Amino acid sequence: MTNLEPTLVDGMTSQQLAAAMPELVSSFAERAAEQAIMWRDWSVRWLDAWDRHDLDAVVALVAEDIRYEDPSLFGEYLLGKSALREVVTMTWQAFPDVRFELAGTPYLAILGTGMAAPWRMRGTFAGDMGGGPSPLGIAPTGHYFDTRGVDIYELRNGLLTRWSTTTDLFDLARQVGLLPAPRTRLFQLVIRLQRLAAPVLRALHRYRTRS
Repeated sequence: MTNLEPTLVDGMTSQQLAAAMPELVSSFAERAAEQAIMWRDWSVRWLDAWDRHDLDAVVALVAEDIRYEDPSLFGEYLLGKSALREVVTMTWQAFPDVRFELAGTPYLAILGTGMAAPWRMRGTFAGDMGGGPSPLGIAPTGHYFDTRGVDIYELRNGLLTRWSTTTDLFDLARQVGLLPAPRTRLFQLVIRLQRLAAPVLRALHRYRTRS
C-alpha cells in the first residue's frame, strides 16, 4: 500500500504530484478492489432512498459529522445530520418531482475513499425555498429544468462523511426563470445596467478598503 495519505497530496505542486504518481497508481488497483463492495452497497441504498424520497433512509447513510458543500451556500458548508436533513427537506420541498440519475462513469479517488459521480437532475421548481439552509430563499417559478453536475463523496466505515456537489448555477437559474436567456434583449439590458453600476461599486469598494 502507498505511504501517501490524501492530506499529504493537498498543496503539492504539479511536479511533486507527477513524481508521486507511480506510487499512487501502483496501489490504486488493490485499493479499488477493496472498496468496490463498499461503494456498491452504499450507492444502491443511496440512490434508492433518493428515488423514494425517504428522508430517514438518506440520513441513515451519512456519518454524524457529515460535511456538506454546495454552491448555493456561497462558500460556506454545513455540518451534521440535522443540517443535512434540512438540505434534503428543502430540495424535495422546492423540487417535489425531482429525479436524479447517473450521467456518466463514476471515478474513484486515487487516494482515500472518495468517488466522483456525474449526475443529471430533472424536475420542476414548484415549491418555496424560503426557510431552508441556503441563503437563496427564493419563491417558486413553476419552470421545469434539466441540469447536470458532479458529486464528490467520501466514505468512512460505510457512511458518507463528506459530500460536495457542483453544478452550473447560472444555467439552472436561467432554466427556472431567474435569469434571462443569453443574447436576448433582456439579457443585454441586465449587462448594460451592470456596466452603469460598476463605477459606483468600484468606488464603494475602494472606500471600504480604506476605512
